[in-house]
Amino acid sequence: MSKEMETEILQLISATWINDPKSKLSLDYITRYWSIDTQWMNISDAEILINKLIKNRWISKENDIVFPNVIINPEIIKFGWEPNINIHELLPKNNSVNIYSETSHIKEVISHGNELSQIELSNSERRLIRYISANTGILKDEVLRRCLRKKRALCQINIRFSLLLIAKEQGMDMEEFIE
Repeated sequence: MSKEMETEILQLISATWINDPKSKLSLDYITRYWSIDTQWMNISDAEILINKLIKNRWISKENDIVFPNVIINPEIIKFGWEPNINIHELLPKNNSVNIYSETSHIKEVISHGNELSQIELSNSERRLIRYISANTGILKDEVLRRCLRKKRALCQINIRFSLLLIAKEQGMDMEEFIE
């Protein structure tokens, strides 16, 4: 499998599941998202690509619900990325389920009232939470809670960006984060 095609597929899947990597999406939602929301392709091309991704084990299907067979990595999505027109051609099989396993993720359990949810954080995201907490006096759990609330409200942003927004709201100097 060419590295370019693998990266292309992973970017497409990561962009689709960026909000909630563990979620199961309907076939109709993905078709609409790729064709109407993002205007990456027409409806029939989206349906064909979904079927090829299922056939080649990049995503799995149960009834009309679809979920990824790879670890979602929002960091690989390039700004302004769109799928290559030839993504339909020679779509390779997915031979490994966890392609981006080198990023170590730890599940954090957060309680929201009566509901418990799990979120996977990379080492850099956990360090960023600790840094914001230490410099603002806000507890780490509260920083994470605000981060998740901001992520839900703004939809298509990743955890790192929502943490940077929280740091900015707290008056932290953005120059130290850029370095």
